[in-house]
Amino acid sequence: MVALAGFFIRTGNFFNSEIYGKETGSNFGVIFKAAGETTARHPTQLYEAFSYLALFFVMWYLYWKTDKKLQEGFLFGLFMVVLWSLRFFIEFLKEAQVDGREDWVLNSLNTGQILSVPLVLIGLWLMIGRFKKA
Repeated sequence: MVALAGFFIRTGNFFNSEIYGKETGSNFGVIFKAAGETTARHPTQLYEAFSYLALFFVMWYLYWKTDKKLQEGFLFGLFMVVLWSLRFFIEFLKEAQVDGREDWVLNSLNTGQILSVPLVLIGLWLMIGRFKKA
């Protein structure tokens, strides 16, 4: 349900012209006039929203149609790995939300990416390190 909630939250961010991406010349660009923008930008809110929606359906399928729910921590770990990996890569297309935090590590990673790494690692630990058969 968290992934589905994330879908609705990011869709709301899109309609409110919040958390948009960097300028783009691609066909996917959107001009956020409500935010005072005059150039097309990546609609990163929609990229995240539809990624979360896909994750919701994958998790739903794995829970109801496979025996993965019997492996303690596996589905939650998978959720963490996929969600935060998606977020990590989409962050490359986003504008910095706080001035001065554009690039923290080696001028390449931003705040969202740095915060995503430990959560991906926790997810991997849940999937692999704590693997127990129910």
